[in-house]
Amino acid sequence: MEEIIRLENIEKEYYCIGETIKALKNIDLKINRGDFISIVGRSGSGKSTLMNIIGFLDFPTRGNYYLNGYNMINIRRKNLNQIRSKKIGFIFQGFNLIPTLSAVENVELPMIYQGRPKNERILVSRNALEKVGLGNRFEHRPAELSGGQQQRVAIARAIAASPDILLADEPTGSLDVKSGQEIISIMKELNRSGMTVIMITHDNTIAKEAKRSIQICDGRIIS
Repeated sequence: MEEIIRLENIEKEYYCIGETIKALKNIDLKINRGDFISIVGRSGSGKSTLMNIIGFLDFPTRGNYYLNGYNMINIRRKNLNQIRSKKIGFIFQGFNLIPTLSAVENVELPMIYQGRPKNERILVSRNALEKVGLGNRFEHRPAELSGGQQQRVAIARAIAASPDILLADEPTGSLDVKSGQEIISIMKELNRSGMTVIMITHDNTIAKEAKRSIQICDGRIIS
């Protein structure tokens, strides 16, 4: 299969009150296009730090990161921001929706920053909401939606620009079991359509829903 992401000897260090904290240690990881992988570990294991590096939200202290065969380490951060907005969609546990905006407006928001025309933004946003089963909730605000529906809006926002990679950080963490399973089903369907899905979770049951599961502990991949 075609490789989309390769990490080589990735390390991440933080400095706090004269102490060096090693959050990631010698991470080697290859992800193929169309993979659905889970990265699972306890709180403090380094899984969210790893996700942030994969998503260009943080930068490694050392090591190499290849995306589609190109080493991203030496690319200017401004250019990385542009690559991130086109290539990667994000889903967060807390949804990160704007409470005063409707579902369509929340999905539309990232495309405003991309400078896309309004008519195009609305059409794309509606199509994305229909994909996640919210075709009848276009004008509802977050407070008028259940937790599961809010996460669906967040997924629609993440996929509106048709990214190659979907990064999901604890996407079911704040949901009940039924809503969580519905979100996993949507992510599986997106994966079947060709999207590469990387899911961060502390829940081994949820992790097993992915095609491949990676265990991380104390900043190291252990399996």
